[in-house]
Amino acid sequence: MLHLYTGSLAPGTDSDDFRLHEAYSALRAGLDTDGMLGTNTIVLSARGLMPGDLIQNLSAMPFLALARLVTVEGLLVTLGSRRGLLDQWQALVDFLAVMPECNHLALLEPASDRDDRMALERSPLRRALLVLAGADIREFRALRLFGRETGNEVVGWVLERAAARGVQVERTAAEALSELLGANLWALAGEIDKLAQYTDGRPITVTDVRTLTPAAREAGMFDLVDAAVEGRTPVALRLLRQMLEEGSESAIGILVMISRQLRNLVRAAELVEQRAPQATIGEATGVSNQWALGKLIRQAETLGRTGAEQALRAAETADHAVKTGRMNEDLVLELLLCRLAELAPMPARGR
Repeated sequence: MLHLYTGSLAPGTDSDDFRLHEAYSALRAGLDTDGMLGTNTIVLSARGLMPGDLIQNLSAMPFLALARLVTVEGLLVTLGSRRGLLDQWQALVDFLAVMPECNHLALLEPASDRDDRMALERSPLRRALLVLAGADIREFRALRLFGRETGNEVVGWVLERAAARGVQVERTAAEALSELLGANLWALAGEIDKLAQYTDGRPITVTDVRTLTPAAREAGMFDLVDAAVEGRTPVALRLLRQMLEEGSESAIGILVMISRQLRNLVRAAELVEQRAPQATIGEATGVSNQWALGKLIRQAETLGRTGAEQALRAAETADHAVKTGRMNEDLVLELLLCRLAELAPMPARGR
C-alpha cells in the first residue's frame, strides 16, 4: 500500500511537518501489531535512488513479521519535473498496483519551503501516484491562527493534544500559548508536556503559561506596544510602570520597540491601501508569524496610513527629546503613550 504524506500545496499556506511526521509515527504504530516492524523497516535516501532499487526493496517479503515498511523522504521533490521522468518511474507506478498487501511504501514530502512546494505541485510522478486505487494520500497545511469559518485552529489543536495526554488546559491558557508560539506545533507540543509536569495534575492556567514559557517575557513587551498603538492608554501606562519598576526593560528599549512597531504599521498601512496580499505585507515588514501578522494588518486598517505616519512622527519626536536630554526618559514615554491615544480611533481609546 502507498502512503503519500505531503505538506501544503495550497497557495499562500505553510506546510505542517509536525503533523506529517506524527501521522507517520501513527502509521508505524498501526503496522507494528507483532512488535517486529523495527526489523522490517527500510529507510532509503532519495538522492540517487533508482526505480529498480526501490522496487527491489518493496518486493521483499517481511521477515517473521506481518508487515514490511519502506520509507523515503523527499523523493518527489528530489526528482523534480524533468522531461521523461514519468517514463523512467512508470515501472514503480505499475508495481504499486500489484504490490503484496503486507508491504507498504511511505513517501514523506514535507515541502517546507516555496521551491519544494512548487516542485511537488509540478511533479508528474505525484500526479500518477494520486490516482492509484486504495492509496493513503494526506496533505498537511499549517493550522490557521484566525479565520472567518474555522477560528483559531491552533487553540483547538492544543486542547485536543492535551486531552489525548490526560492533561487539563484552560481555554485561556491555550489561547495564550497560540499567541506566544503561533502555529509552531513542535514548540507547542514541548510546552504542553513541560506545563503538564509543572502543574502535576491540576489544570494549566494563563499564569502557568506566562511563568514557564520563554516567549512570555517578549510577549509582555508586545502587549505594551499593542496597547500603545491601539490607544489603550490605561493598559499601556500600567504595563509601562510595571516594567520600569521591575527593571525588566529600559525606557529606551521600550521606545525602540514602539518605534519599530509603528514603522511596520506605516509599511502595512501603505500596502493595505494598495490591496496587497497578506504574504506581501509579511515580507515587507519581516513579520512571519501568521497571528502577529494578522494583528498588524488589523491595526493598520484601523489606524490608517495617515494615523500611522503621525504616530511614527510622535515616536521620532520622543526619541529626539530623550537623546538631546531635554526630558526625563520615563516622562517622555508617558507623554508619547498619551499622544498615541489621541491619534487612535475613538472606539479604541480607554479600553
